[in-house]
Amino acid sequence: MLPLFDAHSHLPNTDTDPPDHPLVVCGTCESDWGAILAHAASHGQVIPMLGLHPWYVEAASPEWAPRLESLLRAHRVGVGECGLDFARKDTDRGTQEAAFRTHLRLAHALHRPVALHGVRAWGRIIDLLREEGVPSAGAMVHAFGGSPETARTLQAMGLLLSFSGDLLKPDHPKLRASLRAVASTHLLLETDGTGDFMLLLERAADLRGTTVEVLAARTWENGQRCFKELMA
Repeated sequence: MLPLFDAHSHLPNTDTDPPDHPLVVCGTCESDWGAILAHAASHGQVIPMLGLHPWYVEAASPEWAPRLESLLRAHRVGVGECGLDFARKDTDRGTQEAAFRTHLRLAHALHRPVALHGVRAWGRIIDLLREEGVPSAGAMVHAFGGSPETARTLQAMGLLLSFSGDLLKPDHPKLRASLRAVASTHLLLETDGTGDFMLLLERAADLRGTTVEVLAARTWENGQRCFKELMA
């Protein structure tokens, strides 16, 4: 049996059991944090993360940050997903950046891994990571969609880059080039809550010119390293 590690997912829409391999499940807003904790308590392979997705930062309650810190202190969970998403024209960039800094500081203070979301904001993400520092407990970018140059910059800073089922789409040549630009020591794969992990693994292995067995073993090792603070 291949050693599989799904580096990013969300709460399932049904009561079906999660797969029998490590599965990182990220919170996106205050309303799902309790469900994430309950899901992880019921399923030993689930690695829980709590955070505010940038889409939901502006609607968050004034108490979101102290509540998040309290939950992080009370439970063995990571930070995320969090980050910056500037795809929408009416986005309050300042509010997103302040929330991103808060997540990074919590990850530093509590020594927890962090899962980052980035869309059309790579320059500012890199700036803020340089200002705040990359959390030493582990840091990964989920569903990476940036350029090969951005991929090289982020991995040089110590971040792992995770690729999703977008690799299966035929109209993403830049994404495939980015996949090839990531060193095997900094690579992760994820379903993002949808799709077939084995199909993604096979496609990624083909694009990188390696075998499914080699890539599965490498991404499993990388996942274990990135999330070691949260694994039994």
